Amino acid sequence: MKIKNLLLALAFVGFGIAAQAQSAENTASLEERVAQLETKSKVKSFADKYLNLSGYLQAGVSWADNDKTTFYIRRARLSLSGNVAEAKLDYRLQVDMAGTPKICDLYMRYKPFKELGVQLGQFKLPFSLENELYGPTKFEFIEYSYLTSLLVRNDKTLDGIAATGRDLGAQIFGGFIHKDGYSIINYNLGVFNGSGINGKDHNKSKDIIGRIIIKPFKGFSVSGSYMYGETKFDGSDYMKSPRWAVGAIYDVRHWIARAEYASAKFGTGKADAFYALAGYHFERPWSVVARYEFLNTDIEGVESQDRVTVGAAYKPIKYLRLQLNYTYTMFDAHKADNFHGLNLMVSAIF
Repeated sequence: MKIKNLLLALAFVGFGIAAQAQSAENTASLEERVAQLETKSKVKSFADKYLNLSGYLQAGVSWADNDKTTFYIRRARLSLSGNVAEAKLDYRLQVDMAGTPKICDLYMRYKPFKELGVQLGQFKLPFSLENELYGPTKFEFIEYSYLTSLLVRNDKTLDGIAATGRDLGAQIFGGFIHKDGYSIINYNLGVFNGSGINGKDHNKSKDIIGRIIIKPFKGFSVSGSYMYGETKFDGSDYMKSPRWAVGAIYDVRHWIARAEYASAKFGTGKADAFYALAGYHFERPWSVVARYEFLNTDIEGVESQDRVTVGAAYKPIKYLRLQLNYTYTMFDAHKADNFHGLNLMVSAIF
């Protein structure tokens, strides 16, 4: 074989070896890319199912003719939630970074049947309708009603507990007579520390809360709630504070109407609260609403009062909501203290 022919043969062999190596490399590279895509898909699927991250920021400016104009940050919350075991087991962790950082929700729920579920941890009290069913990004107004803020432990004025309407405990819940995606009869029965969020119980007693919601047809519900508690307040370890509430909701497409009445005892004092609201949701992005409410009390240092609120909400996209509320507050005993107020709040939601 001539040298020229030998070199040519070696060149062809080398080329063939290089081509095979390149082909093997390309195959390996393709296999690696497929494996990476599969891994990313699995991670995304896992995260979508078990690690759902969401949150919202609410901030604004308020003015009242009996106070100063102020900017504020109302809530800055992050939430991590997910479903396990074919949606029969779920969890939620929610923290609020506005003001003093705190854990709002930390619970697990097991729902083996529609008729029976179990929830354990820190979560909203199943007392009344507004407290549990209308969260800050869904609520029609900027400020919650007297009933929700004062009688469901969002404000510490009456029993010394400001706990965002939450507590540590456990409950069973469920529904019966299922129809078109909802249950006609729904119940909650829970036992709680009665001392607010992120803390141990202050006494030997536990709060007992029960609620029934009856939904005879879609869009309409009536409810009844009862709560018995013994609270540490004003130096007393056992200030009895039983309370009950009744309410109704009509929420069908454009129209919303809701009313609740609650009565509570705080030691030797008593407080009654009521609100009624009505509103209209336009196709998009506007809604308007109005509310009348009162607080009647004989508790020392707390005045009976009435309040009228009208408001509008503008939501151009699902991540942004603007609310404007006007309020007029009237005091029974000191009418000279009546005042007007304006409140503008922006919610950024993700």
